[in-house]
Amino acid sequence: MDGSGIIGRSALILVIDDEPTQRMLTHEALIQRGYRVEEADSGEAGLEIARRLKPDLILLDVMMPGMDGFEVCREIRADENLRRTPVVIVTALEELNMIEVGFQAGATDFIAKPIVWPLLGYRLQFALRSAVMETDLVSARDEAEQASTAKSALLANMGHELRTPLNAIIGFSEFLKIQAGKQGWDKQSAEFLDDILTSGQRLLATINDVLEMANLEAGRIVLDETEIDLTRLLNGIAEKFLPLATGKGLTMDSRAAKADLRMRGDYDVIRRVIGNIVSNAIKFTSAGSITVSTLLRPAGELEIAVKDTGVGMTREEIQEIFEPFYQADTSLSRSQEGSGLGVPLAKALLQLHDGELEIRSEPSVGTTISVIFPADRVIAGKADTPAG
Repeated sequence: MDGSGIIGRSALILVIDDEPTQRMLTHEALIQRGYRVEEADSGEAGLEIARRLKPDLILLDVMMPGMDGFEVCREIRADENLRRTPVVIVTALEELNMIEVGFQAGATDFIAKPIVWPLLGYRLQFALRSAVMETDLVSARDEAEQASTAKSALLANMGHELRTPLNAIIGFSEFLKIQAGKQGWDKQSAEFLDDILTSGQRLLATINDVLEMANLEAGRIVLDETEIDLTRLLNGIAEKFLPLATGKGLTMDSRAAKADLRMRGDYDVIRRVIGNIVSNAIKFTSAGSITVSTLLRPAGELEIAVKDTGVGMTREEIQEIFEPFYQADTSLSRSQEGSGLGVPLAKALLQLHDGELEIRSEPSVGTTISVIFPADRVIAGKADTPAG
């Protein structure tokens, strides 16, 4: 069914009605409007003709002996070749219950008896136009799904093809770096080797981010939810990133609101989200501190906040970093390039937990990124009063 001939006057209308006079009047009214018309005097005959001719619209009387209009409508909706064909039922206006049953059976619209013949053609034209719009929407959806499937397959294949040699490059670079230290390579060669290793790791991280975003968009990420000890989670994150922070001369502090605070969620996903936020905080902070803390809000929501004393962001930059592949236009960000997917990925992964991401920042002062989980994910603890 496409839009070229359906809306026009040449559309084929199948009239199913057991009353000869009603069929004749309907036939004449539609012919005068330029439609092609086929008739059937029973539900069984109408169903056979519909399956054979595949009309553009079916005008169906409800009250017929044998197979009534409701049964015919249900059979049409069950037929793969007819299920999107618009069906307009004809019934008496006072039979409101009939109209409701008709819609439940799959009717597209209804026309009340006695039929206003001059308006019949317009009503059917509206039903045909609606059917074309629905068909176009379904086609667009199917094409989008096919494109998404093809994109995911391409990305998965590219990811495999790229990650295999990248892992080899990174592995050999790490081996050579060890050898360089043992054999006393000159400074320039060592720096070149560091550049190769860093670039390989950065590219691998970008590929992994792109693949994960594609999986999220395709709905292929399934959470493995468990009871999470937040003190253990934050201590593990702090332990992992403390060497990176101290290497830049930064202090790092982890503060859990309550020792017994727990939540329900995917441990690995939440650890990765918080870890990425902490990593970015360290990356964009040249002096000062990084603080990771938990807080129970008065309404019971859980807040995990990462606060830094880094470069900060403007309001415009905060809005833009939620866009995939955006990177702030600063000299520091250019020297610390990432995939530009960190914040969009974190937001998408948090949405799987019904969570949110809040960002507060001031240029040259610092940034606080808060991960907010709903109260129904909190297993233990009472609301805290925020520190002044």
